[in-house]
Amino acid sequence: MDAAAISAILGIAGTVVTLAEKYGPEVYETVVEAINQSKSSDGPSVADIEAIFAKCKADNDAIQAS
Repeated sequence: MDAAAISAILGIAGTVVTLAEKYGPEVYETVVEAINQSKSSDGPSVADIEAIFAKCKADNDAIQAS
């Protein structure tokens, strides 16, 4: 793994931690789900992406309501 890849991974990890601190652990679970789907050989379907978007919106709505 080269320095650019390590830097990108650390940047993403930092962003996820910051979002989790700000919005709660639901953000982490949603990001992990999206990453796992993107690792599949055929990638996420449009329905998968729409479901992730809907979950993010629901998480945000719950956070804003609290």
